[in-house]
Amino acid sequence: MNNRHGIAMLIVLLAMTVLIAGVSIIARTRATQSLIELRSQNMVQVDDLFRAADTPIRAWLEEQSPYAVVDSSLDAPMLLVCDDQVELLNKAIRVRISAWDQQGMFPRNFEELGLAFPFKSSEMNWLDTPTPGLDLQPTGSTVFPSFEYPSAIGGLVATHHPWPSQSGTTRSRTGVAININTAPISLIEEVFVSYNLGDPNNIFEKRTNHEMASVTMSAQNAQQSNIRLVSTSRVWSMRVDVWIDTIRQSCWCVYTNQGGQWRLVQRLRIADD
Repeated sequence: MNNRHGIAMLIVLLAMTVLIAGVSIIARTRATQSLIELRSQNMVQVDDLFRAADTPIRAWLEEQSPYAVVDSSLDAPMLLVCDDQVELLNKAIRVRISAWDQQGMFPRNFEELGLAFPFKSSEMNWLDTPTPGLDLQPTGSTVFPSFEYPSAIGGLVATHHPWPSQSGTTRSRTGVAININTAPISLIEEVFVSYNLGDPNNIFEKRTNHEMASVTMSAQNAQQSNIRLVSTSRVWSMRVDVWIDTIRQSCWCVYTNQGGQWRLVQRLRIADD
């Protein structure tokens, strides 16, 4: 009798263990499903924020970019547009937008312009495509620049300056222009030496004091290549970083000023970097 009672208790305990295990599996499944749904909702919100970022970007391009001056200590033409954090529906949401001036970078055809080749040839593969973009990543390099790493290849060499043709060759209605208020000091020095433009120290002093230098001039080097120095730019790249809870997603956008209107010409989702 005692043995039967002991066996019955064992069966009951075993059944309870199986039941608890089943409940645990169901709970985990439901929790996983909830996390998947939450992530899916967050990703939808991320996409919405990417689209919504177009409004402050255009406002900055129209109102602030004509007066942009980049810190002379930076090796890339980068500026912070905004970095905002809010609490919405019990979620911590942060949006950061940073800008890179493509006319403050090495032009795509810098070799034709007689400028020193500053990069490995393997890093330049994406410049040879009909529609250049940072989605074609070179081996062993960080392609998309970020606020933390502004001097990645995509922040140093322009993809849309000069403007690419459908065949992949470069062209520009107004020629190549370098913005003296945003380009790295090393690039300005390279241009001044290659085109025999004298002493750029006045520009550097203004940059150090965060003052805008006003220059518009054309120059030609010994190889008959032409380049212009300008004070404002017409091609900007924007990186939009969005954080929602533990999710971070980023995209890279290129805007050009054509006929006085800013136009979005390329948007790429940035893989985890």
